[in-house]
Amino acid sequence: MSRERTAWDDSTGDRGVSAVLSFVLVLGIVLGSVAVLSVAGFELLDDQREAEELRTAERGMTDLATDLGELARYDGLEGRTAALPAGDGTLVVDQGGTELEVAVDGDPVADEGTIELGTFSYRSGSETVAYDGGAVVRSDEAGGQLRRQPTATCREERAIVSLVRIEPDERSVHTGGQVAVTARVVERSSRTVDVEDSVTITAVETDHERAWEQLENEWADCDPDRVRLTVTTVSLES
Repeated sequence: MSRERTAWDDSTGDRGVSAVLSFVLVLGIVLGSVAVLSVAGFELLDDQREAEELRTAERGMTDLATDLGELARYDGLEGRTAALPAGDGTLVVDQGGTELEVAVDGDPVADEGTIELGTFSYRSGSETVAYDGGAVVRSDEAGGQLRRQPTATCREERAIVSLVRIEPDERSVHTGGQVAVTARVVERSSRTVDVEDSVTITAVETDHERAWEQLENEWADCDPDRVRLTVTTVSLES
């Protein structure tokens, strides 16, 4: 009787140990799955937040482009203030930027030949939303897309190219909220030239080549009687 009871007790003990091991194994799988899902979920939320910040920055930069376009269009306006969201990115005012040449019959219209537009951009990781001479360009490692066309119209009698040049000061602003940016007119210049043969717009140097190619191609068939080039230089203060 004693030996039979011992055998039964050992079997019960083995089953108990197996149950505990099974419980621990299942619990480990559950906790591991929760941890993996949590990490993936946080990464997804971060990606969505960054995407929304870039969309917001793009809207803000487009609104600023509209304000700067009005400064260039109306001589009586000398300044405009706009609120730009910075999120986790950085707002940068920098020298350089696109160098644009507007030529009539092969000769540059501007005295300096190429016009250095300067740049104002929102940068977050590998993504950039930039104001570039009147255009708004969104770019990443794969290239750029023109989100807003610069002010350049070609009609049979007269073509108009209106560029806004950012006066460089190599400043950057990093903030988690909105930044009030004030644009002030520094200088205005304008020239009208008669056209015998052709008008071309060429991005001689640019970080947004694919975006400016679109405008270059559109002006390949431009055949007006005259062209007017205006360049409005503005400073940006925050």
